[in-house]
Amino acid sequence: MDKYSQDIYLYQDEIGIYQMQIQLARNNIISINPSEIVYNTSESECTIGLVNNNVISQPGYLCYLIDVDDIYFYKRFFIIYIEYTRKGNVYTCPIAYEY
Repeated sequence: MDKYSQDIYLYQDEIGIYQMQIQLARNNIISINPSEIVYNTSESECTIGLVNNNVISQPGYLCYLIDVDDIYFYKRFFIIYIEYTRKGNVYTCPIAYEY
């Protein structure tokens, strides 16, 4: 592998996680379960979950992460995390603070 070859998802994931963090920080989180997060915007109730191997927010189709095999949301010490699997690799990122 040369110095220019990198994981094609590296920067896409960083941007997607950051966008998810902003979305959740700006809105009221209603519930968290292993497969989705439900939150309110000023216009509607929305969910973040896995649809067709993409982590998206609905209604609409705001895509945060692509080519994801599985997700798991959980809370630990008031911090909400997403754990996602892609091609056998597991990634864990904090995405929100629940108070």
